[in-house]
Amino acid sequence: MELREKISGDICIISISGHMDNINAKDIEDKINEVIERDRPKIIINMAEVEYISSAGLRVLLAANKKQKLRNGVMEIVSTQPFIEKVFNVTGLDRVFTLRPTEEEAIKCLTAV
Repeated sequence: MELREKISGDICIISISGHMDNINAKDIEDKINEVIERDRPKIIINMAEVEYISSAGLRVLLAANKKQKLRNGVMEIVSTQPFIEKVFNVTGLDRVFTLRPTEEEAIKCLTAV
């Protein structure tokens, strides 16, 4: 698992690669929480290179999204693999998160806000 962070204007983009499971959920949670604590109002989670997501990974995203909303921020998920998109659809999380096909589209939409 690898985490990368970059900034585009007032948007923080966290790219995750590898597995999002209970082995590394704490590292992912710590990284996202660190960004939230820095008062980044707009966060994009790029999942283009995520190979697997477990319930632990989903819990991290849900908790982070809740924390971000409490700070009047927004968090979007982008570039999901088809099997990850299916997990979001089956669990109903596609109604909780805004899913965008590309990082560029998410940046464009969040910049307009």
